[in-house]
Amino acid sequence: MAFTPLAGTRAPVRVWTDPYGIEPQAARQLRNIGALPWVEGVAVMPDVHFGKGATVGSVIAMRQAVSPAAVGVDIGCGMSAVRTSLTAADLPDDLAGLRSAIEATIPIGFAQRDTAVDPRRVRGLEQGGWDVFWRGFADLDKRVAQLETRAQRQLGTLGGGNHFIEVCLEQGGADDGRVWLMLHSGSRNIGKELAERHIGVARRLPHNADLPDRDLAVFLAGTPEMAAYRRDLFWAQEYARRNRAVMLALLCQVVRDQFPQVGYDEPISCFAGETRVITDQGCRPIRDLAGGWHTLLTAGGQWVKAPVASFGRQRIYEVTVGRFGEEKVIRATAEHRWLLRPKVAHNRTEATTVGLRVGDRLEYTFPRPLPGLRPSREGIARGFVYGDGSISGDSLAHATFYGCKDDALLPFFEDMGRLRTYYYAYDRRSPNRKRHVPQHEVTEHALASGEISSYRRLGGLPRQWKREYPSLESPVAVLYGWIAGYFAADGDVGKTGRPSIWSADRRDLEFVKAACDVLGIWTLPIRQRMRSGFGEPASPIYVMGISRADLTPEFFVHENHRERWSANRQAIERRGWTVRKVQETDVVEEVYCAVVDGTHSFALEGNILTGNCHHNYVAEESYGGLDVLVTRKGAIRAGRGDLGIIPGSMGTGSYIVRGKGNPDAYCSASHGAGRRMSRAQAKRTFSTDDLAAQTAGVECRKDAGVVDEIPGAYKDITEVMAQQQDLVEVVAHLKQVVCVKG
Repeated sequence: MAFTPLAGTRAPVRVWTDPYGIEPQAARQLRNIGALPWVEGVAVMPDVHFGKGATVGSVIAMRQAVSPAAVGVDIGCGMSAVRTSLTAADLPDDLAGLRSAIEATIPIGFAQRDTAVDPRRVRGLEQGGWDVFWRGFADLDKRVAQLETRAQRQLGTLGGGNHFIEVCLEQGGADDGRVWLMLHSGSRNIGKELAERHIGVARRLPHNADLPDRDLAVFLAGTPEMAAYRRDLFWAQEYARRNRAVMLALLCQVVRDQFPQVGYDEPISCFAGETRVITDQGCRPIRDLAGGWHTLLTAGGQWVKAPVASFGRQRIYEVTVGRFGEEKVIRATAEHRWLLRPKVAHNRTEATTVGLRVGDRLEYTFPRPLPGLRPSREGIARGFVYGDGSISGDSLAHATFYGCKDDALLPFFEDMGRLRTYYYAYDRRSPNRKRHVPQHEVTEHALASGEISSYRRLGGLPRQWKREYPSLESPVAVLYGWIAGYFAADGDVGKTGRPSIWSADRRDLEFVKAACDVLGIWTLPIRQRMRSGFGEPASPIYVMGISRADLTPEFFVHENHRERWSANRQAIERRGWTVRKVQETDVVEEVYCAVVDGTHSFALEGNILTGNCHHNYVAEESYGGLDVLVTRKGAIRAGRGDLGIIPGSMGTGSYIVRGKGNPDAYCSASHGAGRRMSRAQAKRTFSTDDLAAQTAGVECRKDAGVVDEIPGAYKDITEVMAQQQDLVEVVAHLKQVVCVKG
């Protein structure tokens, strides 16, 4: 459905549900929010219901301000899910044992552990980053910093309320019956303590004196109060995310203990926007790919079509890697999953950014070489003209051939253009200057002695051969031939047998690199060197090496190139990058990732094979050219291509969704079904018999302690999904068979 405006507000309030169905308290809250002077607009999700200060299910865009109540007290509340290799047929008829094992491993409710869990001992978690994370506790609000021991003991615990752990079955489609693991939790009491203290600070600020609701008090950008709040906010969000990561790893281990054959799909991870990704159209910055589907290089040298999406603003780390005397920096999020080539000393095959060690060797992948690859005659001719040709006076291209070396190219131009012979000699007073010699002055003696030399020019060739690259979608023989012809013009084979190609224009080598990627030919990084001419200032020239092993004898037009290459073609080539340094930064910016099914990996420039992560919260975003601070309370980011999770209640299932990037909703969707009655009302309305009936077929608690979480206390998730069809598309529908409630 499209949105419906809520009447009587200063800023636009757009509602993705029946506005007359919104409870009066929540409607009053929304009008109060829309009246705030800093608010640019509000998007109301179909899970909307009354909340403390700000309405649950509201997305608020403010100019240079943030209301802590609009973020909520359970800072970082969110979802995690992982798809397993199990199917419904692998599960026993009685799932009580599985539920008991989960509850025995992950404390629920208000429980905390007797001793803090050591995440370094939890299988599936990275080995680094935790010490740095815990040191950040000392920087929090001093009244909360004293709770560090409690925060450590609550790590990897579920909490109460609407938090849950579920085992679900996928419904319908090609993966019908696939088992998913899912959990919903937040920052436990730590986020609540931080939020309430900052809300109290905001209430006392002078600019909040005349607000319609003091709970909507805001912090203004550029103030110490805003800086302190966002510092604590980021820490609590990270705590909530790490808490879910620990629980998910523990949950995976419980399932692994009961089903040793289980395998897990991996979550996705993110990069800074300038990170270059290998596509079938060459290497491109990942930010330029966001919002679309692209053909990417993945594990095993395969090409796969996958979406690339933005995952909001995240803190950035810098990873410095090196190879062949070259270094480069790749900027990624803390939890990005790097794939490693194992060493004898330690057989790690992956690590997150914060878990990387100096000396780690990154995994790599190259396109599968095409069998029977041979260059075409036309491709070679066209590549040579691009490298060594020029445009003649008749606006057509021509190629010039000097000596026996270039004579090797003439057979590839048979039946093409018009061939003529020209003679020249060097001026004795200026040895670097040539002068043309008329044919009637040419003698056999002058030619034999070298006083006069000759060259041949082939004219009348297509103009685009000199001005344009061939399409990367050209037949492979044409593309391979073009590279071979260009190499014949501007390439060489060194003493070690390494083919290298040169150009004064870096773009030429970038195209060669892209074409080689398509053909499955490995190339080294492009390097810049300086050259000096006679009396000319130094100018840059670029060089790129090409793998010996991926070329064929037919590639080498010149015999001396072929002989040198053939003598060294079995030489070992080190293709991988090594980690030199990992450094945290203070930079927070928009990050991006590809979502590759199956292999869950894709290739960066330099053929680095990398893994696919998750995210959401206070975000700096731009809509209609206006920069705003967006808070999502009871809502998730649903930018175009973003993956998300929208849960129902403990008996109705959940949805994996992909965002449509609707700007009217500030690229958001609902966080869940949303309550339709308070907990107290639910306890007055329903009994344990009602709970048992509404959760039939689900292994879960059915006692009075969770009656307030009965499905009947929530909105119908199918209606909620129907109301946001212009916000998200459904990727998978899940139905729980085990539900662990706090």
